[in-house]
Amino acid sequence: MPLPRSSVAVLAVGGYGRGELSPHSDVDLLILVDDRRRPSPEDLRGLLYPLWDAGFQVGHAVCSPKEAIERARGDLEAATSLLEARLVAGPVGLMDEMTGRRRRWLERDGRRLARRLLEVTAERHLRVERAGWVLAPDLKQDVGGLRDLHAVGWLAAVAGWPRPAGRPELVRAGELLLAVREALHGQVRRKTDRVRADLQPAVAKALGLDGPDGVDRLMAAVHTAARTVEYLAAVETRTLAERLLGGPRRSGLVRRLEPGGIRLEDGLLAVDAGDPETDPETDPQGEVLLAMRLLAARARTGRQIARPTLTWLEKTFDRAPLEAWSEPLRTAFLTVLRGPEAVGACELLDHVGGWVVLLPEWASVRGRVQHDPWHRYTVDGHAFAAAAEVSRLLEQDERAARTAEAAGDLDALYLAAIFHDIGKGSGEDHSVAGELLTRRALARMGLDADQVEEVAVLVRHHLLLVETATRRDLDDPSVVEGVASALGSPRRVRLLHLLTVADGLATGPAAWNDWKGTLVADLAARVLHVLERGAPPSPGDPAALAARIESARPALAGQAARLLATLPDSYVSTLAAGEVADELELLADPPGPGVVRHRVDPSGDGHGLVTVCAADRPGTLARTTGVLALHRVSVLRAHVWSTSAGLALQRFAVQAPATLRWQRLGADLDAAWSGRLAVEARLERKARDYRPVAPVEPDVRVLPDESAHSTVVEVRAGDALGLLHAIAAALGDLDLDVRVAKIDTLGDRVVDTFYVRSPWGAKLSDEQADELTLAIRHRATRLLGG
Repeated sequence: MPLPRSSVAVLAVGGYGRGELSPHSDVDLLILVDDRRRPSPEDLRGLLYPLWDAGFQVGHAVCSPKEAIERARGDLEAATSLLEARLVAGPVGLMDEMTGRRRRWLERDGRRLARRLLEVTAERHLRVERAGWVLAPDLKQDVGGLRDLHAVGWLAAVAGWPRPAGRPELVRAGELLLAVREALHGQVRRKTDRVRADLQPAVAKALGLDGPDGVDRLMAAVHTAARTVEYLAAVETRTLAERLLGGPRRSGLVRRLEPGGIRLEDGLLAVDAGDPETDPETDPQGEVLLAMRLLAARARTGRQIARPTLTWLEKTFDRAPLEAWSEPLRTAFLTVLRGPEAVGACELLDHVGGWVVLLPEWASVRGRVQHDPWHRYTVDGHAFAAAAEVSRLLEQDERAARTAEAAGDLDALYLAAIFHDIGKGSGEDHSVAGELLTRRALARMGLDADQVEEVAVLVRHHLLLVETATRRDLDDPSVVEGVASALGSPRRVRLLHLLTVADGLATGPAAWNDWKGTLVADLAARVLHVLERGAPPSPGDPAALAARIESARPALAGQAARLLATLPDSYVSTLAAGEVADELELLADPPGPGVVRHRVDPSGDGHGLVTVCAADRPGTLARTTGVLALHRVSVLRAHVWSTSAGLALQRFAVQAPATLRWQRLGADLDAAWSGRLAVEARLERKARDYRPVAPVEPDVRVLPDESAHSTVVEVRAGDALGLLHAIAAALGDLDLDVRVAKIDTLGDRVVDTFYVRSPWGAKLSDEQADELTLAIRHRATRLLGG
């Protein structure tokens, strides 16, 4: 590439300056010019056009060395570009002039620049995710990403340290993230930094990680590298900040914490040598015990740990796994889990390699990616969050606090929160595998047989309450009795209830909401009643509820009790009295032929509640879901009941597009029932424009023994516009009676459950079950492709 004849120096800045270009990164250039002989526009075009013609995204600035420094004073991006600039071509004299001016500027304003770099880094950390713990990390901007390495390098340049800045393991972690970023660019063929779940298989293959565990190995490496960057970059940043800005003032105040061996000195935690209980000469586990007491203090107080003590902590856990735990060590571990800053302490234990020393079983879940779309964090990160949610619940939720008080000692709950997903990645049901791993680990920790059994049962059944509550008919006595039999004691029911809520909250909003919380609480109450009193609870006083409803809604006077009696007992547990009254008003005026009663209640941000009352006959559910799909309304969750008066009551919590006109949705419901809207034909035309990229392949599970009166049908699949309608239409094709339906959307997956009977009121035969499976798959393929 010929340079212009004018006096011009081309400097590489940004990623080009650092030597970190990925295939589709911008090429950033600083063109230094001599004020006395500035290049003409033609000269600059001659330099830049060939790069643009070659397909490079070129960012450039043109200025003299003096102007470059002036720009840097007011523009942080310009300042950082100067810190990593290197000469590509042109006169060395211009580069020397710029570096001389840069040195004098940093001598004068370096402290101000360092403060600004620290501020901007802290602000970014508040906005972004943490690459070492989330499932689809941004390799550049997230905490623990490449930008944190850049910030360390910039601070090192201000301080006059040589590059690369940081410990060798920090540099190696950055190189791994760069390698993954290059593979990511190669697959998507554009600039991108987020390793989305759908891109992970191709990136893994590009890096030679073939086989069914390729994605797991890729993401474990990414998470490990990002955690290394997050931890060591923070350590290096503290060191550089103190060098540039001065350390905190020393007060000389020292406070020793109980139990012994830990002191708080000038606001930082440190260890005391010489405690007989933690002396490695008398106890081989002494230093490990002292380390866990240090982390317990970190979890209790939230205080940072002094740098020399961090170095000691790393050396302490550079050892073989423990074969057995002492009682003081177990106490310290549980103190860590119970602390208000438990997540930070658990993550620090991960950074220093402590988890696999304490629990060798932990190695299989460390940094493991979750393949469920509703999870936010890695398996181990989710476990830490679940333990923290237990503490938050006990402090902030009165119902949870009462449940915990009735349960008694909570050590088993905290241990179950940590261990509940430890079986993931085993290749089998993670609850079953997790129980076995938990029993092995707890025995080594020194728990007695009863304690081991209690935690193991909680791990084995950690999904029992939520899956039963959202997928089964709670009015079926065998459902409640089955849960009671699995758990065996009221204490375990209470502990599992708390674990279920904490697990759901730690998973994220796609997996937990008030609706699920209400259903789980209702199920837990029913199971407790069976275990404590020997029988399922009787319905609450319907007369009292009817009186409250009638006093609030005069239009229902004399009718509420009769209408409530037509609904299943579990119906009233899912709504507040005011919402029950809204739906009873629909039932009070039963629709005739060709008529439907409905309520459409938008609640903001595209969310809303759609309630439909129609004559209960095959195809009713399909008609409603078809109209919803026509308007591109996603069903987040739903309940469907059949009343003893021959009506179907359907309630849908929905997410609608911003363009939806809710009144139009109501009008189309009326049109569908009066024969003025060809739902099926119109939906098939619309579905062609919204078919998913990958084929929808419903997993249909027909469960004949789950209910005494109906056949339970579970359908699991990726969510798609019209899927619920396809399932409902298949049920209608076979004239099946839907007694209860529960619809649950988890991220981009659905689990839909239907209690169905034959047209003559019997459970399905094997032949009918086979035909239903065929019908559902046929309907889904016809509407959604596949």
